[in-house]
Amino acid sequence: MVKIAALTSGSNIPSARFRIRQYLPYLRNAGIDVTEYCPLLSQGARLPGALGRVRTRYFPPLLAGQMLVNLAFRVPGVLASHVADVTWLERNFVPGLDDCAALLRSPIVLDIDDAIWLYNPLGSGMIKRLVRRADMVFAGNQFLANWCSECCQNVQIIPTAVDADRFRPRTNPKPENSPFVVGWTGTAGNFRFLQMIEPALARFLGGTPSARLLVVADRAPDLTSLPPGQVDFVAWNPSTEHLVLHEMDVGIMPIDDSDLSKGKCSFKMLQYMAAGIPVIASPFGMNIEIFAQGEMGFPAVTQDDWVESLQDYCDNVEIRRRHGESGRKIIENKYAADIVANGICKIFQDYFD
Repeated sequence: MVKIAALTSGSNIPSARFRIRQYLPYLRNAGIDVTEYCPLLSQGARLPGALGRVRTRYFPPLLAGQMLVNLAFRVPGVLASHVADVTWLERNFVPGLDDCAALLRSPIVLDIDDAIWLYNPLGSGMIKRLVRRADMVFAGNQFLANWCSECCQNVQIIPTAVDADRFRPRTNPKPENSPFVVGWTGTAGNFRFLQMIEPALARFLGGTPSARLLVVADRAPDLTSLPPGQVDFVAWNPSTEHLVLHEMDVGIMPIDDSDLSKGKCSFKMLQYMAAGIPVIASPFGMNIEIFAQGEMGFPAVTQDDWVESLQDYCDNVEIRRRHGESGRKIIENKYAADIVANGICKIFQDYFD
């Protein structure tokens, strides 16, 4: 039996929840002994009060203090790695102190779902050393796999999966007189992508007074050019994140054509698709791969593209239904948590048992 120490970065960190934690029951059912070591304080936690608005990377004393606190919270995971057969590390050991991953026992499986080398406060060289230290890398998409393959010979592409039993289409149809709802879910750190298409949203909402924009995030967005009476905000909550998708008629995922965006694993798209709603997304990075798998939405690049796609979905219920059903089938066939978990189980059994 393989014994795994899984080191995650925080209780509500998306990569911890969807790259490792959701697979643990499947691994245990397959006879793999896996224990998660999650720090009491999330590695991405912000400081309280006004200090929380300070970017620690620009204030060395705060940055150093945060790194040392994060390192202290890693002690239980470090000790567990020395009695486990495999150490499964999500994203970072400690951002800025990833060289301290030398404290972990090999073999190490490093799980990466983002271009983390672009976030590292001390540069990409430290992330390259972390990847070299890993015996295997689970990369969330091909772009990440290509980058990691320069430093590690054993890279497996493991997409981020959706729990298709939890994220499901709504069972009862929305009332016919309900407003058309455009939905976006994510963290405040990605509001810049919403602001990127703010002109298109303003045009669409201005021309369709009955439509609404629903934003689900950790705080309300600042979208000053949009009609205030047509913008709704719902605070993200892990217990209701799947249910709030039922209020949306279309889900949007705007991104730019940058390395940072190419590192993303299209998880917004996958969540919308699992909920049976169509998608409008920028055709960059992994989003291109998702679009190639079937008619589940419209790609949009220009502001006109976004307006036209929103209007098409607003005007045609049948297209929304057909694209929503197609997206749900894609999830069930390739991106459901049980399917991805089976692949992870096989890798651990074949390589480490």
